[in-house]
Amino acid sequence: MRRLLLLLALTTTACSASSARSAPDASASSGNDAASADAGDEPEAAAPCSAPPSERPDGGTCVLEATGTVADLSATPLPDLVMTMCSPAICYGTRADDAGVYTVPIGDFIVTADYAVHADGRPDHAVDYHRLAAGEPQVIDVDMQIPTLPASTVSLPPDDAGAPASITVGDVTLQVAAGTTFDLDVEDYGIPAGRLFRVAAVPLASAPSYAAANNVAAIYAMAPSGATPSLPMGVTLRNAAALPASAGVDFLVLSDDYFDTPPTVGLLLVQATGHVSADGTTIATDPGQGITEITWLAVRQNGQ
Repeated sequence: MRRLLLLLALTTTACSASSARSAPDASASSGNDAASADAGDEPEAAAPCSAPPSERPDGGTCVLEATGTVADLSATPLPDLVMTMCSPAICYGTRADDAGVYTVPIGDFIVTADYAVHADGRPDHAVDYHRLAAGEPQVIDVDMQIPTLPASTVSLPPDDAGAPASITVGDVTLQVAAGTTFDLDVEDYGIPAGRLFRVAAVPLASAPSYAAANNVAAIYAMAPSGATPSLPMGVTLRNAAALPASAGVDFLVLSDDYFDTPPTVGLLLVQATGHVSADGTTIATDPGQGITEITWLAVRQNGQ
């Protein structure tokens, strides 16, 4: 369903851009009264936030637009990136301009706590979500920085492989059980990089705000973003955070689920437990534990 929301947003963005491009041509080619009359018959757009009280959602507030910038971790703008603001019911979308500036028009009463701003950096940057709070202002300002994904030649194992597999990129190793199949996001189907396992270690100082909010010790952006295995995957990390030997840990993943009640999209959630090895060099999920999506992955010591 998240994919459907994104596709709808992409379609809306494409249609809006197409209309904007075609309007000048239509005006230039119409030199007769009939064309002018047709144009005059078009209904006027409704004023922003003009819905009557009976049609406004409970707890909804008037939001005119979401705006901000999108860049990589070095603050280099990411032009033409698809930016959406979605809830379980609707998506609003646009693309960033050459300076990485985006403006998503809203103009309606919405329950902002059900929404997240979504930056889709595929294929060479991470995908990220900024969860909104209740009672956001009329103009929502969200600047996002998303890491570049290092090149990789490591692919996810073939679906339904008869033997377990282990794949490693950088600090992260995934243990994939025999018979696992992967459900890829629609954006990753049919492209060369669609099954490549890519990992960016993100410095905590540059990490999204949910990293600090959850007191994580290390965080990684992974791709193909949103890929879900049919069986949980064990995880082993290099102990780059220097957590104490034998310490218990939580593994957290970034949710992209708009349809939980309430939505959990944009929240970092505990998905597995684990321990630091006795020699302190690695961190691994406990037996029977694993993650169920390739997304942002973080680790923290128990009790943090």
